[in-house]
Amino acid sequence: MALAERTPPLWRRLIARLDPRAYLTIHIVIGLVVCLLTAWLFAALLDSVREHDVLVRRDQALADWFHLNGTPLGYRLNVIISLIGSPIAMAALFAVVVLYLWRKKQRTLIAAWVLSYVGGTILDGVMKEVIRRPRPEYATRFLHFNSWSFPSGHSMGSLIGFAMLAYTIIQIVPVKSLAAETGIWAGAFIMVALVGYSRIYLSVHYLSDVIAGYTLGVLWLAVCFTGLQMVSRRAELRRTPST
Repeated sequence: MALAERTPPLWRRLIARLDPRAYLTIHIVIGLVVCLLTAWLFAALLDSVREHDVLVRRDQALADWFHLNGTPLGYRLNVIISLIGSPIAMAALFAVVVLYLWRKKQRTLIAAWVLSYVGGTILDGVMKEVIRRPRPEYATRFLHFNSWSFPSGHSMGSLIGFAMLAYTIIQIVPVKSLAAETGIWAGAFIMVALVGYSRIYLSVHYLSDVIAGYTLGVLWLAVCFTGLQMVSRRAELRRTPST
C-alpha cells in the first residue's frame, strides 16, 4: 500500500499530537467564536426585518424579480430540489443514518444526530412562532400549508442534515486524502445552496429568511459539537495526569 494511502491528512496528525486539554480548549474557543458571530448575524437580520429597513425592500424586489422571470422548467426543477431539503426528506435521512449508526454502535455520532436534528427542528419552530414574519405574497402557488417565513426551515434543516451527513461519511468511511474530504464537504455545500436558492426561486421565502436559516443552522451545529466535544473528552482528561 502506498504511503499516501495509509498516512492521515496533516491536520489530523497535528491534532493527534495535541494534549487533550489543549485540544479541548481550542475547540471550545472556536465554538464560542462561531456561536458569537452567527448569533450577531442572526440578530442583525432580525433587527432589519423588524425595522423594515433596506434589507426588507431588497427582499421584496428580489421576490418580484423571480415571480416575473420564473419559467415552467425552472419551477419544476426547483420544486424537486426543494423537496430534497424538505422536513420529510430530512426526517427520512435522520432515521436511515441513525439506524445505520445504531447497528455500527456509533453512540457519539448518534448523539450528534439527535441533538442537531431534534434541537434544530424545535429551534426553527420556536423562532418562527416568536418572529411571525408573513410569507411572500406569491408563496401560495407552491406552499401547501400555512407557516411563518423567518427563518427558512428548509435552509436550516438542509444545512444541518447535509453537514451532518458529510461529517458522518468522513468519520465512518476511511477517507485517505484532504482532496476527498474537500469533495465531500463541497457536495454538501452545493446541495445546501441549491435548496436555499430553490426556496427563493419559488417565492416561498425571502433571501433574508434563507440567510437566517443558514445562520441559525451553523449556530446550532456549533453549540452541539462544542458540547459533544466537552462531554466526549471528559474521560480522556480524567486519565491525563495534571502537570
